[in-house]
Amino acid sequence: MIKVVKFGGSSLASAEQFKKVGDIIKADADRRYVVPSAPGKRFKEDTKVTDMLYKCYALAEEGKPFDKELKEIKERYMEIIHGLKLKLSLDEEFTV
Repeated sequence: MIKVVKFGGSSLASAEQFKKVGDIIKADADRRYVVPSAPGKRFKEDTKVTDMLYKCYALAEEGKPFDKELKEIKERYMEIIHGLKLKLSLDEEFTV
């Protein structure tokens, strides 16, 4: 049976959590489709990426700059990328 699995929030909050999710997926060959959502909180006082995106949207709707907030989101993903030792750039995806 083919399985679709969804991960997000705290299960994708850091590189270490991504590794755990990878192990979960690999542990069952039937898990063929993975639906990821935005990374959640890494610690209690942290901000979820979804909330960061909402803030960018709200600022854009008000005609206010949101470069700082977008940079924080990019840094969050870059932290995960570096923790996984991947060679990726997000420069094109985060161009304002």
